[in-house]
Amino acid sequence: MLRAVEREDYGNRPVIDLVTAAQALVRHPCVAWARDPTQFIEVSEALPALEIMTQGEHITFRLLDPVRTAAHRLEEAHDDLLPQRWRQQRAKLRNVMLLADGAAHARLVRLTPAQLRVAELVSQGWKVPVAARAELDAALRVLAAHFQVASDAEAGHEVEPSTLLRAELTPQGNGLRLHLLAAPFGDFGPRLAPGSGRERVTTVHQGVTLSTRRDLAGEQSALQGLLDAIDFLGGVGDDDSHDWSLDEPQQALTAVEALSGLASSIVTEWPKGKPMRVRAVTDAAIKLQAVSKGDWLELDGELQLDGGEVLRLRQLLDLVQASRSRYVALGEGDFLALGDALRQQLADLAALAQTHGKQAGQRLSGVAALAWEASGHSLTLEGDAAWRKRSQAWAKAQERVFDLPGGLAAELRDYQLEGYRWLMRLGASGFGAVLADDMGLGKTVQTLAMLLQRAAGGPALVVAPTSVCGNWLAETARFAPGLQVELYGDVPGGDGAEGVEDELSDADEPAAVSANPSTNSRTNANANANAAEAAPDNARRAARRRQVRALGPGQVLVCSYALLQIDADLLAGPQWHSVVLDEAQAIKNPGTRRAKAALALQSDFRLALTGTPIENRLGELWSIMGFCNPGLLGSAEQFTQRFANLIERSDDPQAKAQASRRLRRLLSPFLLRRTKAEVLTDLPPRTEIVHDVVPGTKERALLEALRQQAEASVAQAVSANAQAGGGKQGQNQFHVLAALARLRRAACDPRLVAPELGIVGAKVQEFERLAVELVAGRHKALVFSQFTDFLALLRERLDAAGLSYQYLDGSTPAAERSKRVAAFQAGQGDLFLISLKAGGFGLNLTMADYVIITDPWWNPAAEEQASARAHRIGQARPVTVYRLVTQGSIEEKIVRLHRSKRDLAEGILSGHDAAAPIDAAQLMDLLKAQ
Repeated sequence: MLRAVEREDYGNRPVIDLVTAAQALVRHPCVAWARDPTQFIEVSEALPALEIMTQGEHITFRLLDPVRTAAHRLEEAHDDLLPQRWRQQRAKLRNVMLLADGAAHARLVRLTPAQLRVAELVSQGWKVPVAARAELDAALRVLAAHFQVASDAEAGHEVEPSTLLRAELTPQGNGLRLHLLAAPFGDFGPRLAPGSGRERVTTVHQGVTLSTRRDLAGEQSALQGLLDAIDFLGGVGDDDSHDWSLDEPQQALTAVEALSGLASSIVTEWPKGKPMRVRAVTDAAIKLQAVSKGDWLELDGELQLDGGEVLRLRQLLDLVQASRSRYVALGEGDFLALGDALRQQLADLAALAQTHGKQAGQRLSGVAALAWEASGHSLTLEGDAAWRKRSQAWAKAQERVFDLPGGLAAELRDYQLEGYRWLMRLGASGFGAVLADDMGLGKTVQTLAMLLQRAAGGPALVVAPTSVCGNWLAETARFAPGLQVELYGDVPGGDGAEGVEDELSDADEPAAVSANPSTNSRTNANANANAAEAAPDNARRAARRRQVRALGPGQVLVCSYALLQIDADLLAGPQWHSVVLDEAQAIKNPGTRRAKAALALQSDFRLALTGTPIENRLGELWSIMGFCNPGLLGSAEQFTQRFANLIERSDDPQAKAQASRRLRRLLSPFLLRRTKAEVLTDLPPRTEIVHDVVPGTKERALLEALRQQAEASVAQAVSANAQAGGGKQGQNQFHVLAALARLRRAACDPRLVAPELGIVGAKVQEFERLAVELVAGRHKALVFSQFTDFLALLRERLDAAGLSYQYLDGSTPAAERSKRVAAFQAGQGDLFLISLKAGGFGLNLTMADYVIITDPWWNPAAEEQASARAHRIGQARPVTVYRLVTQGSIEEKIVRLHRSKRDLAEGILSGHDAAAPIDAAQLMDLLKAQ
């Protein structure tokens, strides 16, 4: 373009030689019409178009382009008044035309003197008699050298038309421009709009006049084939001019891939030196080999490409991980096209495989390999004899239909029978299971059926919270009387489970935001456990040791989590045939001594029972599944990188969704979850009500003063920590959580934080009113609170109102717990007051048809556990759940946070995209004003 810049004859002002500038536009990548400067067009040089038609006895000629002849130039008679350079420019421009040719193309036509002479003849009505065939043939040979000729006259040598369309592809930014044309003479001759226009065309090639009759129907068929194969073309260009701009890279690659599959009807053409290659990859082209190394498989493999090129497995997996679509870039303009299913298989494999060794080889845990295969993948993993044996055992187990064991004194529902058989299949194939059915769906009876069937293989261990151990003894005696069930420590001198601290304390607090997952209560519990373990091997431990050693086939040992932690060495010794962790969220924090004790258990089959495998964050699920199937989800660091960070924290919706789907596929063979809505069509409905409690003037003022005090105190502590270097983030978390706990207690009743003020909270008064109303309506209610001192205040109101009730908290001995539960179920007491730690798990309290949650908890799963005590199998009446929420308090914000936590769990377990868990910033926001 700079070469077109000249200087005027006078002065120094630069001017542009427009003819030279127009020539510079040809094939330039950045040309646009002034009316749409954002849409680039392609300029190509072309001959003027001449149409030859038969009309009666004559053959007539017509120029299809607006060539300016002498008749048109009369209007320019005053050009002599213009400066000389302008007259020269105008004279040159008469012989240059830039003509639009569709939305994205333009033709530059430069007229020669010969073309201008023909144009003068045509403008004067040039005709040739039809009988003058020889003259016409000679004229066509001359004209075809200067014009693009379209003729319906039968002249020259007749040839068969080509129906192969031409797809002219031009790189444009990150995309492509696609222009589809008909080429009835093949590689030479005119290019026309496909499927329309003149049927007969003529051209001259190497001095020979050629004529053909276009196959318009064939061209139209090829055009329709392209539109069907690339269905988005209608939205990215001009269908009339068959000119499309594919600005998105994925659209461009899809078009190139589709065109390669249409080679029988469309020829692809690229600018010289700028081809793009998209090679489709099939499953058959990928070979995967595996060699067993203990519990691991060492992987290798290759992809065979055309031309003898080979990609090793590691290269292929790296490329797949780097690509955000099914198109994988090998190099400049060179791509692999993977089908969606094939790409998903490779992406799953890349997420599961681990790099190891000096050669950066790939390895996969055996359980992860089977999960990958079980997801319905079409790629074949060719393994050694050991792998084939394991894979075949898995496949064989999946086909088995296990009958219910004799001696099972229960009639299983259809979904329970399905769950039992699922457990048996996993046990038979040597893998662990997570039974994550909704609370109240009978996980215990499904497990007892499995234990009874496997009883002959050796002893079984059931680990449960202390409050649930008695339930296991009772349920085993009821449904599987053929099993010999014992309570661990319930032998002469064994000390039983009484007096041992066994609270799932970490179920209440937001451990997801804690830099150190141990809270004060856990620290104290661990200190007690350390002291117990450091004690000499006294008579009580000796008695428990003898109890373990005496176990054999057909026997089940029920143990509390506290005793599991204390006697980890004793219980890790035997080879258990089955190990069951009830309320397995007890090991959700993998760094705790409790979780480590569970992992140390030796077992042929491991089963985790939990209605809430995810309470706060995905790492909890990693811990539980790590107990059942070690290696399935990789190391904690790998799981965080490949799944947790993407699902919980990524701002990329596509990456979040892909990670969620991949994790669900990986878990699906080993995790079974059914909800009440899915399987219990006969279960009565449950209604949930947020019951607002309006505080009085003094109470509201106190709540606001406490909030401001907490906000200022935390801000001061965070500032002090920052000035000290900011390295003690755990201290910041501690201050925030302590302040929030105080605000939560104040929302229950002012007397819990400022008894000297003597303010009686509105919540206890509203609770009393509600309790009286329910009892008058012949209803029974479960009443839950996290704070035992708040339960004491509620008991005072019930005593004053003369209402009968049962009571249960963490200090209630295990035997007494069972008695009180049985008494309530027998109708003794209108209400049952229960602390979260003591009664949130394993209790069956279907006598109640109302649940009152007096203080909302951080973890909605804990509330769900509490509600499920009443809303479960055996409940014949509709259940109503009241949540008492003090207006203007921190409780309102806690209720709003519940949604994100529920979404996280349901996203992974039920097939929806997951939301992020609560984080530190959200907790800090809770301290701020509404």
